[in-house]
Amino acid sequence: MPHTPLSASAPPSLPAELVGLPLLQDLPDELIRHLARHGIPADGRQRKLLFLRGDPDSFVGLVLRGGVYHSLQEPDGHEVIMDRTLPGEMVGESALLRPERRSCNALLGRNSLLLLLHQQHFAPLQACAPLMSRIQQQLCARLQRISSFVETVCLYRLEARLARHLLAEMALNGRPSSGGTLLPMPANQGTLAAMLNASRPRLNAQLKQWQRDGLIQLTRHALQIRDPARLRRIARQDGQINPKT
Repeated sequence: MPHTPLSASAPPSLPAELVGLPLLQDLPDELIRHLARHGIPADGRQRKLLFLRGDPDSFVGLVLRGGVYHSLQEPDGHEVIMDRTLPGEMVGESALLRPERRSCNALLGRNSLLLLLHQQHFAPLQACAPLMSRIQQQLCARLQRISSFVETVCLYRLEARLARHLLAEMALNGRPSSGGTLLPMPANQGTLAAMLNASRPRLNAQLKQWQRDGLIQLTRHALQIRDPARLRRIARQDGQINPKT
């Protein structure tokens, strides 16, 4: 069975949030009203699982807040996070293009908020050429990110994988601070380890070593990058080893 919520209709403030999304910018008002009328909210505080690998492609979701992690689980239970869908993007977008079965698991971040739209309400979206073009562009960008992820976990040591990840986060979410660039951290270190295909103890040891070296500063909910130039040098180091280390 697909993992979809049974919830009330969207709150009154939701249409304004939809209008502000780049994915929907300059689209017909009637399309925005259609999404607001038929969308079902999903809150990361109430649920964690959005869908499982193998579920039918029966709905899509617009991320309004937080994010959605795309993961695969190995037979031994080891989980790898391959990608994220961020605010303003669509999750499960392949359902609008070529619905089959989900190719991965999708997990809601703790503070995330999504608007889900089911298959019976797809037609107005599929008939909107500008929207479908943007969705195709988003899917291409996702494929490029997953390709980069595969390259990183296969060819780079943990130290370089972590450096590459932090540099990408710095470009995307970094905030200037008095001692460097401040990055938000995932709710738990296990999530970051899964994003790097690393063991949690090994990741923790690497972070602590970098903190001792003055490269970063860790706080409870954030990480400060103090030496981006050194991070860039580390990110260029490669060499094949077991990616779980």
